[in-house]
Amino acid sequence: MAFPTNDNLVCNLIEWPKEDFPAVRADIEGQFLKALELAPGLAERTRGGQRAGRFVGTAELPNFFRKPYGLGWALVGDAGYYKDPNLAQGISDAFRDAEGLANAIDNRFSGRQALEDALADYERQRNESAMLGFELNFQFATLQPPPPEMQALFGTLRGNQTEINRFVGPLVGTIPIPEFFAPANIQRILTEAPGG
Repeated sequence: MAFPTNDNLVCNLIEWPKEDFPAVRADIEGQFLKALELAPGLAERTRGGQRAGRFVGTAELPNFFRKPYGLGWALVGDAGYYKDPNLAQGISDAFRDAEGLANAIDNRFSGRQALEDALADYERQRNESAMLGFELNFQFATLQPPPPEMQALFGTLRGNQTEINRFVGPLVGTIPIPEFFAPANIQRILTEAPGG
């Protein structure tokens, strides 16, 4: 993937399975150029450019939840829980958490709850809201072939732009994961597919 960044530069991002890290590290530029060839248009544009910085990467991207509040402080988004950036949900998570935290603070100032209770509810709601996305992201971040059921779904989605758009919704946080992946919805998609 490529995306614009500061000073009119473009950042090229390539991910490999964690077990490939030693081979990639042994020849970073060669592995980078080889991977770029999987996207010929991007490879051509990249070759036409000039590298502005060094290669940066890591094999260790821990996934964890933190207690998101304490005396005089509170955390939202990646500060409160971290997951692999694979699905790029950080800003969406931060907005969701900021709204939850604002509600908790409002509950305190309006007298509906004690501060500790309101913040504990914020943490519980954040964890419940984030967990399905956290687990789905973790599965995608392994860069391993998806399970057979997911492969069947991907095959059915091919060429069906309406359902592809809906599939992306849970990945970017615009459609609740349980709504899209509900057994009845998946069955509907599989049944309505040509030859389904």
